[in-house]
Amino acid sequence: MNDSNIPKPDPRPVPMKPDSRKSWKTWLWIAGCLLSFLAGRFLLPALHRAEERLSIAKSNHQHSPADAIVVTTEPVTTRTLDRTVEAVGTLYGFEEVEISSKLDGTVAKIHYDLSSVVKPGDVLLELDSTDASLALDQAQRSLQAELSKWGFASVPDETYDRNQLPMVVSAKLRLDLARSRLERMLPLALTRSISDDDLEQAKSETRIAESEWKNQLLLANSAAANARLKAADLAIAMQRLKDCQICVPNPTLTESDMPALYTVSERMVSEGTRVRPSSVVFRIVLGRTLKLRLSIPEAHASSLAIDQKVQISTSASSEFQWGRVAKISPAIDRATRTFIVEVEVPNEDGKSKPGSFAKAKILIGRTDNAITIPLAGLYSSAGINKIFLADSDTAREVRVTLGDQSGEWIEIASPALPATSRIVTSGQRLLADGTRISERSPTEGSSNTTPSNTTPSNTTPSNTAPTNTTSKDHAALP
Repeated sequence: MNDSNIPKPDPRPVPMKPDSRKSWKTWLWIAGCLLSFLAGRFLLPALHRAEERLSIAKSNHQHSPADAIVVTTEPVTTRTLDRTVEAVGTLYGFEEVEISSKLDGTVAKIHYDLSSVVKPGDVLLELDSTDASLALDQAQRSLQAELSKWGFASVPDETYDRNQLPMVVSAKLRLDLARSRLERMLPLALTRSISDDDLEQAKSETRIAESEWKNQLLLANSAAANARLKAADLAIAMQRLKDCQICVPNPTLTESDMPALYTVSERMVSEGTRVRPSSVVFRIVLGRTLKLRLSIPEAHASSLAIDQKVQISTSASSEFQWGRVAKISPAIDRATRTFIVEVEVPNEDGKSKPGSFAKAKILIGRTDNAITIPLAGLYSSAGINKIFLADSDTAREVRVTLGDQSGEWIEIASPALPATSRIVTSGQRLLADGTRISERSPTEGSSNTTPSNTTPSNTTPSNTAPTNTTSKDHAALP
């Protein structure tokens, strides 16, 4: 037998069939784990909540009739509210002055520095006055020469008698002498005692003397004008020398009848600095009273008046400051629809600084018996604000107009509510006008129930006052 005809075994391994029962067991184990997870994640909490609702329902059933809604109520509160207009602005000095140089020169000496208190007339700094002193001396000598030339005792004014000048007096005497000679020769001419040539010569000398006298009067007027010009040059030279000392100005608008005081807020130059005309060298602030400029919406134009109290707060101090409305702009800015209000802020201690950011509350009115309710008593639906009054065992729906509010209460502007009213503060979603209710103590079951229909504390009703108008309790403002 030929061995080549015998089939040989395949050396490759033979694949085994998978065990279908073992695969199904694995998938069943995975599905069981997933169902257990879902049951623990969702089913058990739902069962716990159902049990809690059932216990609450049993508790409510023990305290109320079967057809009544269990609610909590609170009484309305009467408060004294201060009406204020809120705004922000910047503090300015009563008068902030930039001191500049009138001359071109070099700083020779500085007398005051930052935060120094100075009075009107005090010298802040001095410029090098060498050139100004020489110019003054030159102007003085030029004026003296002019006065000596014409014999002026002082600088003549417009009423000066020019006939007192020596040259004018001399010309007047020569004129008088010529006229006297002519008067003596006229009778002699009638008798032919003198020749016609002598008479004509006397007349000519008289006319020449008169012209000389008039010329001297014109020269005297010119000399007086020239002397006044020299005096003006002298005054300019004196002023330039004076301007070498840069002084504190003397204000005409002051904060009070007390002596004006300035405080140096900034110094821009040092000794040796070359300054030009109009170069700012110091900034000074007048007095201890600051000005706060506020931009107020035009809606409050009729509410503000002079001398209204203003509560001011800054980041520099934790305490409030009090000021008063000093000025109100008569015009409204067309672009921003606001107008400027200026508030005077006493600052004797100097804690507030000009340029600081400040918040202000202007007291515009006060309401003594404002009706307020807890925020939980307000129920809003589809933009309608309403409350429910507990009238015996019945809920009465009332639509309201809201006023000011805080983080705990809100004012009912209208309608007027009796001071003995009680407001439903929970369960309003289940109520309608005329629904029977049963009052429950606010602490009873409060750990398990949370009203879901109350208005959040930061809700601003659509019909309240503008955002810059607020109110505070009576104790907040004097």
